Amino acid sequence: MKTETIRNTVLALVGLTGLSIYILACTSFSPDDSKVLYPTLDVPSGGFAIAVYDREKAGSDLAFLPMMTKDNDTNRLVSTPMMRAQWLADGQRILIACSGGDDEDDLTLAVKPWNARGPLRLFNLHDIKWDMTRPLCVVEDRVFLMESKQQILRLDLKTGEMARHALEAGESDFGLLPVPNDSGVFYMAKQTNGSGRVFGRMNPDNFALRPIATITNDIADSSFFAFDPDGKRCAFMEKANPAPEVVVVEDGKLVLNSDVRFRDLPQVVVVEDGKPVFRRVFGTNGVGLTLANAEFSKRGDSLLAGFQREHDEQPRVTYGLMEIPLNDQPIREKVLISGDTPPDDAGAFYFQFGFSHDGKTAAVASTYLACMKDEDYIKPADCALFFVDLGDPNWKVTKVPIPLPAHRPKLDH
Repeated sequence: MKTETIRNTVLALVGLTGLSIYILACTSFSPDDSKVLYPTLDVPSGGFAIAVYDREKAGSDLAFLPMMTKDNDTNRLVSTPMMRAQWLADGQRILIACSGGDDEDDLTLAVKPWNARGPLRLFNLHDIKWDMTRPLCVVEDRVFLMESKQQILRLDLKTGEMARHALEAGESDFGLLPVPNDSGVFYMAKQTNGSGRVFGRMNPDNFALRPIATITNDIADSSFFAFDPDGKRCAFMEKANPAPEVVVVEDGKLVLNSDVRFRDLPQVVVVEDGKPVFRRVFGTNGVGLTLANAEFSKRGDSLLAGFQREHDEQPRVTYGLMEIPLNDQPIREKVLISGDTPPDDAGAFYFQFGFSHDGKTAAVASTYLACMKDEDYIKPADCALFFVDLGDPNWKVTKVPIPLPAHRPKLDH
């Protein structure tokens, strides 16, 4: 595919802030969508854990509890809060990533069989620059990680074999992006000679890089970067004055962006063949709004993202799911949680949705939101795994409670 350059443009959603810290509250649907991995709390120990929810049986089983350590000050057992779990493509194994401990750059990977025979495999990796904002990049049984800013590590989860690839000197700020269904690896890197970023695909066998598009826009938010499995279409938040905007790119060409003539109003513009064919003005609806991760809908006609919205009155903060249509339909919001505690900048970072493979369901767990700060950041009744039926006209919500232990870990973000 010929690499195209997307030129700098300006503005669109006022009040949307960039996300730059870890997003932990991720859910993962099994390949057949029958089960969902989510972060939970182990009541006996009071530590974080990973559970599997069976949608047909409407019940959960504990899948993984990390090694516990004792806090010398409180004499309580504590566990690392930094975990992320995802299904492998065979639907028979779970990949869990944990970091922390004595060295925050240490990473432990656990491969656990689920409803299948086989051993639990553990891999302890040192000095790994792990980006928890996205699932790990997996192709077949090989996981790809950045061992340093200039070196990629490939680990075979069956044999433990490792292969390393050094990047060229001109490639900087290099990051790996997982392709859905473990079917490949995308990458994002700073342009060798320029201020833009290159989005492309990496060959998992020989590490060869194939650029798809060069983006000269100043991307505001690495977590809000959506793309289809072929890499022909992507969407991102752009830094601009006074606020960032949503941009959609298709086949290396600008599809959705704002218009400089309306830079005082937040808006989205659809562009075809370099000409604007649709414009939406948002007014002040974007004020106090922070978006989490984003994905294209199954039909590809909208973007879906978790959100945190701040209010001047009670409730002072709400969390939910937002749909941003790529046509003239109105933006849609579904509020799942309302709280009176003053909003925290990190709230949206812990409210990342997972989406079913058939595109009919969204799921999010509020486990980490419930453990923010010393007070109850959200009501205990709102500590739950939420399912949103995207096929229902009213986005019907199913709520699966997550019990809170009397003593639970606290996140001080």
